[in-house]
Amino acid sequence: MNKLLITLLFVSILTPFLPNAQTLSPKQNGRKNIVKFNTLTLLGGKFSFEYEHLLTDRITVGTALSLRPKKGLPFSSTVKNTIDDEELNDLIDNFKSSNFSITPEIRFYASRRGPFRGFYIAPYVKYASYGASLPYDFEVDVEDQGTGYYSRTETIPLNGSIQAFTAGISFGTHFKLARNIYLDWRILGPGYGTSKGAVSGKMNLNTEEQSALRESMEELKADMGDLPLGIILDYEVNDNGADIKILRSPWASIRTGFSIGYRF
Repeated sequence: MNKLLITLLFVSILTPFLPNAQTLSPKQNGRKNIVKFNTLTLLGGKFSFEYEHLLTDRITVGTALSLRPKKGLPFSSTVKNTIDDEELNDLIDNFKSSNFSITPEIRFYASRRGPFRGFYIAPYVKYASYGASLPYDFEVDVEDQGTGYYSRTETIPLNGSIQAFTAGISFGTHFKLARNIYLDWRILGPGYGTSKGAVSGKMNLNTEEQSALRESMEELKADMGDLPLGIILDYEVNDNGADIKILRSPWASIRTGFSIGYRF
């Protein structure tokens, strides 16, 4: 029943865009493509390129490719403001990541002023791969010659990746600036899906260090589970280090864009 309701809602949204779709005129047949560069993603250190191909006056298909070189977490200060946990905030500070994504979509334009113009909605699917590395600190309690205990900090380097699949709908508008120059403002494109991944760290650990790392991992597991999307972790600690699995967990994404395009 839920799938039926979603399908009916989706069809009702698209219906106004479909009846007036027309085939291409002879003049339009020669310039059915646009390549675009998304300037907005540069704020997060990401390079994003898009391609769009005209099927009819009001329907197009396209894809977007984006790449972010390995660097710190974008907008980390904003993320930290939502989390009241010193250990998790330290982890965010030391976090390095990279990502690659590919996003096919189909667009339905509402305007009758010609191809690639006016308001549009665009259902999409997105595959993203995120690489990550960080030095992870944990505290080890050490007995001081039988007189008491003191703590020392150990650091294990963690490296891994996460893969995510999401689907959603973008809303935006397309402007013609000059004969072949266009501006694509993707206002908002929320998406939802799943993710999974694996992270590992190699380090020789004695019994006390293994016990301390397990305790720290258990706390991290609880903290990640408390995040709004509830990332599900499982881990194994041994004398060679740690292996962490990110089990199938919910994942959300938001697409926005302010792209300059050339039609050819």
